[in-house]
Amino acid sequence: MSAAASTAAAVRFAGRNPTGMAVVDQAADPGFTLVRALSSGYSACPVVVLLTPSGHADEDARFAFGQGARAVALATASASYLHQVLSGVYLGVPIQSNGEASAVDQKRSHALSQREREILALIAEGMSSRSIAERLVVSVETVRSHAKNIIRKLEANGRAEAVSIAYRTGILDSDAVPLA
Repeated sequence: MSAAASTAAAVRFAGRNPTGMAVVDQAADPGFTLVRALSSGYSACPVVVLLTPSGHADEDARFAFGQGARAVALATASASYLHQVLSGVYLGVPIQSNGEASAVDQKRSHALSQREREILALIAEGMSSRSIAERLVVSVETVRSHAKNIIRKLEANGRAEAVSIAYRTGILDSDAVPLA
């Protein structure tokens, strides 16, 4: 892993050293000049851009992709989500080529109430509706109602897919999963 103090230094470094991937923070490259330089030319490498959270994240993502970025993620994303993005780029997994994925993930994340997040985490632990109800001191029907809302809000087909989406989008942090 290496770091560069300027766009020119990063381009020089990439030209002299085969680079498997570059991660560029939007705060350091707001015009995506470095992204364009690193993703084109003889020493081209895949570039992942860490976006500054703002109301313009979708526009910034589209612009970053237009300048050659292979993937984008919010700079505030969880470590597990960033690991997933970086691993995907490294392995050559196709990345959606616009900002829609990040926008959808953000909307999904913000759509869940704190109680729904709590229930989703317990579902991810493998707990039944009855066990969750006992732990939270609510009725089984309340838990089932929350589970249905979670599935609907995450646009999932069931509990397992809801949990998968939650890990993939950073709603749940895989680093925080308790071991039995």
